[in-house]
Amino acid sequence: MNGSEAPVLVVEGLTKAYQSRGREPVVAASEVSFELRSGGSLGIVGESGSGKTTTAKMLIGLEKPTSGRILLNGVDHTDPPKRVRDWRSRGRQIQMVFQDPFTSLDRRQRVRDCLLEVVRIHGSDSGNARARVDELAEMVGLDQRQLRAMPRALSGGQRQRVAIARALAAEPRIVILDEAVSALDVSIQAQILNLLADIREQTGVSYLFISHDLAVIRQLTDDTIVMRDGLVVERGTTADVLDRPTHAYTQLLRDSVPRPGWRPPATRQPELVGATSSEAAPTPSEEPTS
Repeated sequence: MNGSEAPVLVVEGLTKAYQSRGREPVVAASEVSFELRSGGSLGIVGESGSGKTTTAKMLIGLEKPTSGRILLNGVDHTDPPKRVRDWRSRGRQIQMVFQDPFTSLDRRQRVRDCLLEVVRIHGSDSGNARARVDELAEMVGLDQRQLRAMPRALSGGQRQRVAIARALAAEPRIVILDEAVSALDVSIQAQILNLLADIREQTGVSYLFISHDLAVIRQLTDDTIVMRDGLVVERGTTADVLDRPTHAYTQLLRDSVPRPGWRPPATRQPELVGATSSEAAPTPSEEPTS
């Protein structure tokens, strides 16, 4: 990438506060700022309630920011679209893959029809649309039998491949992945992460990857920001943030990741009421591992 090329996404001071009757507003995100370069991949890390998903919803227009600014390819998209035409325009800029593909896919619609609908909405005629769907299916590893299937007939990994294909059908510059592999088995996670890396290399799409899993962030992103209580507390290259954290919260997140041979701290077993010391509850021979 040319160093002078403008980023595809610029977020400046993004804040979201929810009004609460008779109480102080609840601030879900406060003064969040970052940039995403063309073809780049940015991770947003933090525990539940840190403001990650609220930030993502503001980016795609599902939430209106209280203050701040969102620039997509230099154009202000801070306010959610009001007209169908504007939603389609935004959809060609940025798409989102949610954590649970089963709830985000129409259970009554076959996979091919799901993808055809998106492709046609964004401008392809009937003949080209079918060819585009086949191209998307090949890209994400779906065969013709799976294209004819209903979502309920697919595995979790296959449904997530459909969700990724649907996001790519609009040919967006940016794809947001909100905990997109957290509900999958570890082996399927690895397949989807490798798939996403290949797609990024093939298409030049930019990723915004939201996750609490530092291993996933390390594998897929170039840069990372860490959020806590709605605030960005650390930012930098992914290697620097994860290997040389400067904020205590980032260090805590890193130290909480289980490692080979790790065991939870031993806890004293409660004694049985009325029992002698020799009758106290035995200590399990094996502690659970995570």
